[in-house]
Amino acid sequence: MENVNIFELFGQYFAAFKDNFSTQIASPAWDNPYYIIPAICLLTFILELALPKKQKYSVTSRKGFWLDLFYVIFIDYLLLLFGFFALASTVEYLFRGGLEAIGIASPVLFDLKSTPFIVQFFVVFLLMDFMQWFGHFLLHRVDFLWNFHKIHHAQEELGFASTRHFHWMEYIVFKPLLFLPFLFLNFSAAEFIVIYLWIGWFFTFFSHCNVKVNARWFNYIFISPETHYWHHAKAGPMRYGVNFASTLTIWDHIFGFFYYPKDEKEPELGVEDQEKMPRTFIGQFVLPFVEAFRFGQRKKRQQPMTRAERRRQEKKKMK
Repeated sequence: MENVNIFELFGQYFAAFKDNFSTQIASPAWDNPYYIIPAICLLTFILELALPKKQKYSVTSRKGFWLDLFYVIFIDYLLLLFGFFALASTVEYLFRGGLEAIGIASPVLFDLKSTPFIVQFFVVFLLMDFMQWFGHFLLHRVDFLWNFHKIHHAQEELGFASTRHFHWMEYIVFKPLLFLPFLFLNFSAAEFIVIYLWIGWFFTFFSHCNVKVNARWFNYIFISPETHYWHHAKAGPMRYGVNFASTLTIWDHIFGFFYYPKDEKEPELGVEDQEKMPRTFIGQFVLPFVEAFRFGQRKKRQQPMTRAERRRQEKKKMK
C-alpha cells in the first residue's frame, strides 16, 4: 500500500460523499436513503396513531418525543453528511492495505455478485442481520461500549423515533466495522447496505413503536414492539439483556436470548442509574466520555439487577 495521508484520504472521501449527498437530495427515488427514512417515519407514525398500545400518552406527547425526532435528523442526515461514510470508506481502504501488506492481494473469497439477485439478497440480508445482532450484543456486553449505548436505553417511553436516540459514537467506533465481512464477498462499503435498507430500517423503527402486534407468531420470527420492550427493561430476566434482534429473531433463539413472556406485565423502562441521565442532547453527548474516561479511574460498570434479584431485595426490605 502506498504511503497515504489518512486525513487527506478522509477529506477526499468526505468531498465525494458531500457531492453525492447534494445529488441524492435532488433525486428522489425508492432506493434513496434520504427519502426512505422520512417515508418509514411517516409509516410508523401512522401505525402509532392507528394502533396505539398505551393510551396514557399520544404519539407526540410522550416523554422525549421531540428530542428523539432531533436524533433522527442528527443521525440520519447530519452525522452521515459529516463523515460516517467517509470514515467507513477509510476503514475499508486501511483494511485492504493491511491485507496487501501481508501478501493478500484481494480479500474476496467468493464473488457473490456473480450469483442471481435472489441469492445475493438472501445472503447479504442474513449476514447483515447477524452482524447487527452481534454488534448489538457487544454494545451490551462490553463495558466501554455500554457507556455509550445506555444513552439509548435511558428512554422511559418509546415511540417510532426512539430507534435513532443513541450516541453518535456507536456509528463512529462500531458501525464502520460491520461491513468488513462483506469485502470477502466482493461488496464495498458503499454497496453492502443498499439491499438491507427498506426491510432492515423499517423494522428498527417499527420495533420501538407504541403499537400492539396481535399475531403472536410474528413475535417469534421478527423483532416487534412487544418483544423489544423487554429488551429495554430496566430489570430484565438476564444480566446483560435479551432480544438483541435487528430484524429476525433467529439469532436470539439460537444463542438463547429470546424472551417473550405471555403472562407478565410490561416492564419499567430505563437504566439503573436513571437519575444521572441528562435530559438534553449536549448532556447525553458528554456523559459517556465522562464515565468512560474518568481521569484513568477503573470504574466497574454498575450491573442492572434482574427481576428475580429485585424481588429478593424487596422481600428483604419487607421483613
